[in-house]
This record gives sequence, structure tokens and C-alpha cells, in this order.
Amino acid sequence: MPRSVDKRHLLITIVLLAFALRLFHLGEKEMWYDEAFAVLYAEKEPGAIIYGTVTPIEGAAADIHPVLYYFFLHSWMGLGQNAFVVRFPSVVFGLLAISLIFRLGRELFGTRVGLLATTLTAVSPFHIWYSQEARMYSLLCLASLLSIYFFVRAWKQGKWASWAGFSISAALSLYAHNLAFLIVLTLDLFVVLRRRRQLLRPLLVSHIAIGGLFLPWLLLVPGQFAKVQQAYWIPKPGPSELVRTLMVFAFNLPVPGWLLPFALFFSLLLLFLTLYRTFRPHGVRGESTSWPMYLTLSLSFVPVIAMFVVSQIKAVYIERGVVVCALAYYLTVAQAILRGKLPRLVILSLAPVPLILAGSLWHQYHYSEFPRSPFREANAYLRTHYQAGDAIIHDNKLSFFPSHYYDRGLAQEYVGDAPGSPADTLALPTQEVLGLFAQPDVSQALGDARRVWFVAFQRALDEAEELGEPNPSKAWLDGQYRLTTTHRFNDLNIYLYESS
Repeated sequence: MPRSVDKRHLLITIVLLAFALRLFHLGEKEMWYDEAFAVLYAEKEPGAIIYGTVTPIEGAAADIHPVLYYFFLHSWMGLGQNAFVVRFPSVVFGLLAISLIFRLGRELFGTRVGLLATTLTAVSPFHIWYSQEARMYSLLCLASLLSIYFFVRAWKQGKWASWAGFSISAALSLYAHNLAFLIVLTLDLFVVLRRRRQLLRPLLVSHIAIGGLFLPWLLLVPGQFAKVQQAYWIPKPGPSELVRTLMVFAFNLPVPGWLLPFALFFSLLLLFLTLYRTFRPHGVRGESTSWPMYLTLSLSFVPVIAMFVVSQIKAVYIERGVVVCALAYYLTVAQAILRGKLPRLVILSLAPVPLILAGSLWHQYHYSEFPRSPFREANAYLRTHYQAGDAIIHDNKLSFFPSHYYDRGLAQEYVGDAPGSPADTLALPTQEVLGLFAQPDVSQALGDARRVWFVAFQRALDEAEELGEPNPSKAWLDGQYRLTTTHRFNDLNIYLYESS
């Protein structure tokens, strides 16, 4: 009894630590484009959100995401729209996922592994990042993890109640994000490869139930896929992306430049140690890797590899879409560490890992560069120096939306993406719902203004130079106006142009 109480106290302590790490700096971190878009979109009525998402334009849906998170956020924002309030649900989803990873770890490997996996998840910079973001990824992680938990229960007990839980949570994950199908696919493959024929019938019934629950949105998925085919900003991933994903799972990115080599080295070391101790027999002679280890390994890497393969045809490789794979990886790492006594040399070699985690966390808490530049400070500067008749023009939507979120009373415009480009993701129906329309070029955006404030990320200017062409908006302003002032907020530039 005392030992059980101690473990309960330890679990509570871990969850409280996780809560503190996810609350820290929650409202202070800059909102970025995706978060600002989510808030501005979710404040509209559900009918308008559906219109701005599924309305066909040029043979494709207007947007690529399901609407579950936007509907939830719409209801939640009755409490307010400041950064702390809109991000807080993601904190809660993250904490629920942490509690569930303990239950799953205990179900698969025992209490000790469950506690260690919970600790790894609690301090994971990757999971903390998306538990502090006003987007659907924390909800996606929770729903996917819930489907895995019910799958494990069904695997072990075969009860229809567990299969029903699997069906409902899997459908919920699909309503959170279309990439959730990768987890369902992995579980299907696991049943087939493990030759559990007795599970094929309930698995088929579960998929029929998932299909029925998801059918209203499933009919719209082809249009959303066509949107991805038309315009999606993600480049085709190479082998380096797989290494990057491994680093993201372990320490997240970006990290300070001086920390990057250490993060890479220890990410690879942790992977090697995990695989070695997972597949090397321990304890009883002839003991082999059991199905729970194969399951967590599969969930750690199969969705990532599948996403990588699909991305060779059409790039959809986003690490945040597989946050739950990172949690499965922590389970795999935890069971490997606790599977037999760790040699002292291994313990010493892993000693720097907590320091790297701390450095990574501190960096991400205070990160204020692209795409999370200091928009509030930039807005304050513009409001102080703005004069009647001035025009404030953003080079693109990535800087405009956060700026508009922080100060809706400041008149600002933005130049739309080049039609047909991979970045041309904000369709006209979505703009109509938001009431925020892209201008075709900077000359039309500024009208007859004699003074123009031009806002652009340094990254965008550099990318244009690398392609051998100057930024078109800035080049036009340089030719038609006189540049009088340049002010920088980290990597966000504000240029003041005046008529010659």
C-alpha cells in the first residue's frame, strides 16, 4: 500500500511539473500566422467556417483541415481571445495525453515504464511546444493516443466495448486532422503482420464504424486532397528530414546553433541505445522482443516513414502531424532503459541530455524570430509613427495575420501569394469568411498614399535573393518611392517609403 501511494504521489508530481512547463510563458509567446488564423477563423459562425473550408474553387476545397478544432475554439472563445485563453485548451489536451501515456505504458509494460514514459513526455520540448499552441495538434495527439489505448485494450481483452472506444476515438482523430489516418493504418498493419486473425473481424467492423462516423467529412476529403495538390508550401523531404524528425522527437527544433551538434549526437545515441536494448535479449535465456515493444516501435516510426513515402509523390511531411509518434517513441525509450540494468558507462554518456533538454526548452520559450517575430512590438512602433493617409502593407499573410490579431484597429493590408505557387493556400472563400482580402500587388494595396510602411520578413527577402530575383513588392517600392527609414524587430523589417 505505501508503495502504491508513493507511485500515485510521483505521478501527481509529474503531471504538476508538466502543467507548470506548459503554463510557463503561455501568454507571452508571440502568436504566429497559423494561430492568428485559427482565432480569426474560429470567431466566425460554424456555417461560415464550413463555407470557408469546403467551398470548391478551381476543382478543390478552399482549405485542407477538418473543422472540429475550429468549432471547439469557437465555443471556447466565449471566455476571451487573448493568447493565454485560446492556448489553454491545448494545455489541457496535453495534460490528458500525459495521463493517458501513463495508462498506456502501464498496460503495455508495467507501472515503472509508464512513470518513466510519463516523465519523458512531461519534459518533452516537442510535446510542450504543441501543448502551448492554439492549433489542433494537441487535440490530434490526444485523440490518436486514445485510439491506441483502446486498440491495446481490444488486443488484450477482445471486448467490443474496447473496439467501440477505438472506433469513436479514431474517428475523432480524423476530424481533428486528416493525417490521423497514418496511426489507424499502422495499427491495421500491425494486426496483419502479427497474424492475429481473430482480430480481423472486429477490426473490420471497427473500420465500418469509423467510416460511418467520419462519412460526412470523408465525402469532402477528395476536395481537400486536391487543394494539397494545387497549393501546399511544404517541399519534398529528403533523408535529412528523417534525421531532423528524430531530433524533433528528442529535443525539438529550433535549438540554439551551438546546441545543434549536441542535439544531433544525443538523438542518434538515444535511438541506437533504444534499438539495441529493445532487440537484445535480457533476463530469461532466449527472451525475445514482445508484441508491446513491436507496437510502440511501429507507432514511433511507421507513420513517419509512410508520410515520407507519400511525400515523394506530393509533399505533406509535417512533423507536428505525428506528435503522437513522439509519445510512442518515449514509451519505447522508457521500456528500453528499464529493460535490465543500465551499464554505468551508458548512464554517464546520457548525463548531458537533461542539460540539452533545458537549453532547448529555454530557447523555445523565448523564441521570437520567424514565424514568431515580435509582432506586438512592431505594431506599437507602427501605431506610434503612423500618420493619417499612410499605408501599412505586409509583404504576405504570414506577418499580416498576427499583426491584425494583436491590433485590429490599425489599418493594414497584405499582398497575396503568387497565384498557383505552393504558398497560395488562402483561397477566396476563406478570405470572404475572414473579411480579410489579399491585394494582388503592392501598388493596388497602397492606393494614393504618400507614405508607405512596408513590413517584410528578412527570410522572405533572402529567399528572393537566393532565387536571383529581388522581392517584387520591395523592388517596386524602391523604384517608385524614396526609402527613408528602416526599423528591425529581430528578423521582421519595417521600411518607411515616402513620395519623391
